[in-house]
Amino acid sequence: MFRQLILPTAVVVIALAGIGTFLVNTEKSNNAIAEKKTTISSLSELQPDSALKEQEQQLIDINLILASRVPGIANGIPQQAQQAATPWLDPALDDIYQQLENSKLSIRFPYDEETFAIWVGNPYKVVKGKKVYQHSEVLKKAIPLINQIPFPVRIWFYGTRDQSNPELGECIEALADITNLGGIKFSYCRINERGCAALRTLPNLTNLEILRSSLNDAGFNQIVQNKKLRRLHTTFGTQKISSKTVEKVTELPELQNLKLIVSLDPQSAASFWKKLAACKNLVDLEVDCGSVTRKIMVDFLKKGDHKKLQKWKIYGVFPRKELANALALAPNLEELHFPSGSLSDTSYLLEQLSKHHPHMKSLSIGWSGGENFLKGDEARTALSQLARFPHLETFFVPIFLPDPEALQPLTRLRYLESFYCKNLNLNQATLLELAQMPSLRKLTVDSLEFGQEAGHLLPWLSNVKQIEINNPTTLTDKRLSLLATMPRLTELKWCDIGIKEPIPLTDTARSRFQYINFNVCEK
Repeated sequence: MFRQLILPTAVVVIALAGIGTFLVNTEKSNNAIAEKKTTISSLSELQPDSALKEQEQQLIDINLILASRVPGIANGIPQQAQQAATPWLDPALDDIYQQLENSKLSIRFPYDEETFAIWVGNPYKVVKGKKVYQHSEVLKKAIPLINQIPFPVRIWFYGTRDQSNPELGECIEALADITNLGGIKFSYCRINERGCAALRTLPNLTNLEILRSSLNDAGFNQIVQNKKLRRLHTTFGTQKISSKTVEKVTELPELQNLKLIVSLDPQSAASFWKKLAACKNLVDLEVDCGSVTRKIMVDFLKKGDHKKLQKWKIYGVFPRKELANALALAPNLEELHFPSGSLSDTSYLLEQLSKHHPHMKSLSIGWSGGENFLKGDEARTALSQLARFPHLETFFVPIFLPDPEALQPLTRLRYLESFYCKNLNLNQATLLELAQMPSLRKLTVDSLEFGQEAGHLLPWLSNVKQIEINNPTTLTDKRLSLLATMPRLTELKWCDIGIKEPIPLTDTARSRFQYINFNVCEK
């Protein structure tokens, strides 16, 4: 923590001393740029030409970075707001957490898209040499403690991958006594008829997630009779569920968030989407129920009211012109995910989205494999179009970065946390552009190509926590030392599979930076 606080502060002080002023507004930024000329003039009398040019360039770089960050210098998050956003970190709860841990339950703090949860694995005791599971006993004893937690609590049942754990029934009924139930999640579990009946009648259940778990048609038919469900995530894999039962999902009057992965024949899939169009409260939608056509997607948009829809992940079809145009009927979309399409379709989609969806926060098109990338002027145009989304936080678009300067439009995005461009290499030119993106949290790069000449830029990537390196043979001891000047860097990630040359990073260098996690997919 001390390192995280001191390094960014030290870097700012040194940089500000170099330009001779503290930039707090746009007017002072302009004054600082003018003052730089005077500073450089005095330096020229004392420094050789080579040293002068290097310091000149560093001053120019730092001026540019600071000018790009002026609006946010004083816009920190108040401590009270931080505490309100993370109530699970209240030290007053530590004793409750410890008691829950002692009772064979686990605490799962939020990560990625997972919210706070109490994790129920497979608690057991050994009786006469045999394992006896204690799901119900452990949960019932823990409920008084759970009810002392002053925010919604999700219960996460986690079974075994071979599903050798017992069927869950009585312990699900016990959840009715939790006063602030935030949801239930099942992973690799078996839910019996008694459990399904409980899920249908739990009075405080609005959030349900069933993943990779054994659930038959009759059981799911009971669950979807719970008309209070607002969030429902289910994946059935190869299990057969009748189209009649699946369509009952569309009858849930409060449904806002739906993730449904199930295999239906094309006719049944079309019927399901037709009925789903009537669900006007949908906010978050991810459905893969079999083969669909673009016309089905267009009809879904045209024949329903989807003004509340904010997140949508589409499987199987890329939005060509008609579907790209129809997306305007969901004007409040903030997140979109599609499979890849042709270069011309991708360009047209970006153009339409930039016109009709100014609130876009996340955009994902296809995957990193293949050769279907926007290149040259098409890539530059796409990056300029992406810069028209002022709230954009992350994007994954098939773009082959033509040159570092093509990133410049992205420096206008104040909330950009991560993005993917093929051919993004970390060198002095790209670092200068990246340093003007103050919200970056994660980077995916092809290779590392910087040296000591870029050392003054790396600390300005002050919020980057993770860097994924596609070519780890470019990670050397010296580059690791420079990367370690990034104040919040805690993970370097790469894969050794398919790497023919040795990675020139020594164990000695790794041991110097034990706070950095080297996440390696090894051979």
